[in-house]
Amino acid sequence: MEARGTHIISELSGCDARILSDVDRVRGIMESAAREANAEVLKVAFHRFQPHGVSGVVVIAESHLSIHTWPESGYAAVDFYTCGQHTDPWRACEYAARKLGATSMLTTEVRRGIASTNGQYTHVVHEHAGREMAKRSA
Repeated sequence: MEARGTHIISELSGCDARILSDVDRVRGIMESAAREANAEVLKVAFHRFQPHGVSGVVVIAESHLSIHTWPESGYAAVDFYTCGQHTDPWRACEYAARKLGATSMLTTEVRRGIASTNGQYTHVVHEHAGREMAKRSA
């Protein structure tokens, strides 16, 4: 069962509020996460909201990475979608979680673009239990 792409949907809790509020740091983390996944960065677009929060997307040749942050809650909603066999969205996910200072990560993996019948495509969902992250060093 070959999929065209892998989509990791991640709920990151306990993140560092200062990082989640800093559009430049969030952008840098997400661009580096794309490179960790062995992806080719094409374009980036990020925005800082008032009074707080950042949203952004990293468009990669293999699809995209996106993030939405709620610093007041220490929470980030992050998606990593990559196509092809040479990228690894899990590496991007784990890198971003570490760099955002997450204390826990709950993920769902969606294997997308699986050929079905009559030229239709489907997907398969794998839910992963939440896991505690190693405490970040100061």
